[in-house]
Amino acid sequence: MSELSLVAQLILDRAFSEAKRFDHGEVGPLHILLGAHRWQPEAFEHRFPGIDVRVREVLSSSRGTAIKVTGVEDGLLAALQAAQSVDGVWKLVEETVRNVGDSLIDHESNPSNSSASATNTGRLRSEFPLTVETSTTKTDGEGLSLCIPVSLVERVALRLEESSESVGSVLVREAIDVAYRVAGDAARGTVSQALEEAALPYPASSESRERKLIERVLGTGAHDAGRLATLIAGSFVEVAEWAAGLDDEITREETDRIDEIRLELRAILGLALDTESESLTSFEAKFGKLVGMESVKAEIRKRVDYLVVNKRRARRGLKADSHRMHMAFVGNPGTGKTTVARLYGELLNDLDLLPSNKFVETDRSGLVGRWVGETEIKTTGVISSADGGVLFIDEAYALDDGYGEQKGFGEVATDVLVKEMEDKRDRLVIIFAGYKQPTIEFMNINPGLKSRVPSVIEFPDYSLDDLLTIAHRIAEARGLLLDETAAMQLRDALASELASDTFGNARSVENLIEAAHRNAVNRTSALGNLATEAELQTIVGDDIPKVAPRKEKHIGFTR
Repeated sequence: MSELSLVAQLILDRAFSEAKRFDHGEVGPLHILLGAHRWQPEAFEHRFPGIDVRVREVLSSSRGTAIKVTGVEDGLLAALQAAQSVDGVWKLVEETVRNVGDSLIDHESNPSNSSASATNTGRLRSEFPLTVETSTTKTDGEGLSLCIPVSLVERVALRLEESSESVGSVLVREAIDVAYRVAGDAARGTVSQALEEAALPYPASSESRERKLIERVLGTGAHDAGRLATLIAGSFVEVAEWAAGLDDEITREETDRIDEIRLELRAILGLALDTESESLTSFEAKFGKLVGMESVKAEIRKRVDYLVVNKRRARRGLKADSHRMHMAFVGNPGTGKTTVARLYGELLNDLDLLPSNKFVETDRSGLVGRWVGETEIKTTGVISSADGGVLFIDEAYALDDGYGEQKGFGEVATDVLVKEMEDKRDRLVIIFAGYKQPTIEFMNINPGLKSRVPSVIEFPDYSLDDLLTIAHRIAEARGLLLDETAAMQLRDALASELASDTFGNARSVENLIEAAHRNAVNRTSALGNLATEAELQTIVGDDIPKVAPRKEKHIGFTR
């Protein structure tokens, strides 16, 4: 059985959280739907308007008594394992909606079964959006979701839910206190009605310095308490910034008050301060699976940190630099440029710097036409297909026609790219990739191209030890085992390859393992069904080619 994709694993984790919220012992289809909604709320609501509200109504009316979630209903895990792409995940969600559709319709027609509460489905910055439902003295049991941008990871609520005072009440009260302190009457007018309906008292003072929720989280002693407490502190700062902008003008006095709150929150957190976001932690984990990427990782991280800080400054009304995320990746073939580009796009989407994690790979053949006017159409079409995500252009230097003052079709395509890079700079990333020197020279053929690509990252060749590590990982992923003689022969072959002008780094390693596997299959085929499982899975020394076979790389729209 295959492992879960990153998206499927994320949805399953959130489905477990939903099952626990409603005291259910197993994760079922309805929990999966809520997990998908929390993964991409805007896309989910566009595809299935109102479904998430009806699902919550059904689950609220069928609250269980389980103490913990012990598993997943039959068939669901296999379906998630089969969803190895984003499209596959959406297909699974569509099938789930169809399968549970009747129960949702029946429930909607009989609302007496529901104890539905109002929901706030606006997109929040937190990795795990939580609708804050306050306790109430109303007899109908309805909760209230305040329209305050409070971000809070759900694990906090689950960990503290047994306390005498609900996390929602404390969170809302302390958030409102922050809002009053920054904006005074402007904030009071916005939330006073909500407070009255929720039977929550006004804060005793607009100068309160107490942040009991953060202290309670730190007091749990959990290994990630610092991370969770820091996220809550960030939520309060987000509320403060929201309150300052209620009158569409952020004054110097308001920014000074927000800075005071920041300093106070830092004092409360002390050494527990942990600003590493869940997205960047995920990025580190992804890079941990790659080999020989330390310098690349450091450069990507610096750029992402800059983009996040720049976005934060713009949100505060401060002067921010031009927001460009385009890059150039330079290095020899097989050094991981395409893989890193995908991870970069995923991270930008996680941080809300890109609206989607789409990734489109192309080259000159996908951009340049055969007659006048066709190039503009092809290039614009490829850009549209990548809009909202990343467009990766391999061997980008091939767009330099070398005609001097005469403009060729490659330069026409470059002109279109340069214009769209600027027009769509907040929602599109273009990454130019290829050999170092030709790519840098290509960047100079258009006056506006170099200025729109603020980062050029060099990908170094792999060392022999790195290549051997990659080889063993590729073999393991394919269920193969290299015996001692094969490992020695592989080292000799790779050492010989390193000296070759045509060495393809990780690509050559993959070609070697593929060729060795084919040789192993041919070697054991004479035994037919009498070959043992160990024999079928083991690569021996004679299976390893002396030189890695060459394989042409096809990308873009070619076959």
